Amino acid sequence: MAHFLPVAQKYSGGEHSMHNCMGKFLKKYKPGENLQKPDEEILNFGRQMLPKEIVELWEDHGFGAYGDGLIKVVDPRAYMNSLYSWLGRKDLSRIPIIVTAFGDIFYYRKLANNENDVSLLNIHYRRTEACGASYQDFFERYLLDKGVIKKVLRAELYKQAVKKLGKLDDQDIFFFTPALVLGGGEDIKYIEKGNGAVHQMVLLAIGNQ
Repeated sequence: MAHFLPVAQKYSGGEHSMHNCMGKFLKKYKPGENLQKPDEEILNFGRQMLPKEIVELWEDHGFGAYGDGLIKVVDPRAYMNSLYSWLGRKDLSRIPIIVTAFGDIFYYRKLANNENDVSLLNIHYRRTEACGASYQDFFERYLLDKGVIKKVLRAELYKQAVKKLGKLDDQDIFFFTPALVLGGGEDIKYIEKGNGAVHQMVLLAIGNQ
């Protein structure tokens, strides 16, 4: 079972509006080219397990790079094994929906009493934290917050990494060598790129040694 810090206090983003929450998100994180359209299997899964706005995002735009690759909207099937391995068990009330360029996983959480939110699995610092009061708050406010873009998404380091190593393929992420838990640093000199799902499992194994 994974060992990392529990979910932290929720990001405070205020009240969300009740209209479709994706407008501001799509304006900030423009869909990239060559996005992959979802198949019927994952659409049916999403309709049962996720809010309609997330499924409509898949249908209208697809899986792949958004915001020039700073984040990826992902097919949950590609990252469920990683997420559940980190969380210690399979739990379909937790579904991966977005992966950052550095491999951290944002996952939807269905909570009690019809409540929900989106949480972050930070694979580099081995912790989780809630990212807003609801999934709407996550898309409308959290991802638009300048501090989040700078510190959580590592926007400046991402630009440096793209300049040094080129843009990421669909399955790739940037990561730190050595890993941050082994003394690496959030500096361009430590950045490499490779398969995201593989590196997520490598970091889990390193931390559990």
